[in-house]
Amino acid sequence: MTEAIQTVQSIVNTWNCDEVGHMNVQFYVAAAADANRAYGVTRGINRSVISHRDHIRFHRELRAGDIFAVTSRATGRHDGGLTLSHELHNSATGVLAATLSSQTDLPSGLEEGPFEPLAKGALPRGVPGASSLPHLQLDDQAASSLIPIYQGVVHPEHCDETGLMRQQHIMGRFSDGAAHLWQHVGFDRDTMIKARRGTVVLEMRLDRLADVRAGTVLVGKSAMVEVMGRVLRFAHFLFDGSTGALVATGEAAAVMLDLDARKTVAFSDEESAKLAPYLMKVT
Repeated sequence: MTEAIQTVQSIVNTWNCDEVGHMNVQFYVAAAADANRAYGVTRGINRSVISHRDHIRFHRELRAGDIFAVTSRATGRHDGGLTLSHELHNSATGVLAATLSSQTDLPSGLEEGPFEPLAKGALPRGVPGASSLPHLQLDDQAASSLIPIYQGVVHPEHCDETGLMRQQHIMGRFSDGAAHLWQHVGFDRDTMIKARRGTVVLEMRLDRLADVRAGTVLVGKSAMVEVMGRVLRFAHFLFDGSTGALVATGEAAAVMLDLDARKTVAFSDEESAKLAPYLMKVT
């Protein structure tokens, strides 16, 4: 079995946190990207490491000032290389905060195995482990019915040393667009603050479909897919605004959070009714 090794040790800064008061999802992806690179270095590979798919499950919140560490191990091979599994723990309490799995472009033969399977808490639960989302073009009729959530430009600081957009900032487009998504379906910021509610992601999968470089205009669109008890599942699509090509997709499972109790709460009948007109089939 491959042994887990520590690959990242850091702290949650105030600028890593979102309006709900905990570390934003894009910085978990940033930690995983650093861990992928650090793991490669321990095996003699010192270059940019690309992840084509990241799956994340969140177990406990990390807030400003929390210290954390990431341990990593190889858990298998895929068509494009080696799959790495990461556990992110709160270093002060030892509590598991998140599990992440990255399908990297590290050589598949880098580890001989055998590979220990993913722990139960790291397996896909609220979102599929592999995408079945359609490969849309921006000008497709199906894409026109999606909810617009993001439009902006990729800047050099969003890219790695090879010039490719970093995974963190792909995830950041979806994260930054989430507020527009919630606003569109009737959960505006003022209403949420008054009710002491917030929205948080429990699980997410990010698929990188194409290389993106500085100067690219990106357009993000989303769809509400399903309400499952307390959990709402939605799908994200990120397009190249010039060519219309689909460059990334994501699926997420989200819940409502009581901002005072820091516990999840069920959607009320009124809230469920508000969501119903926006549910659509995208597979």
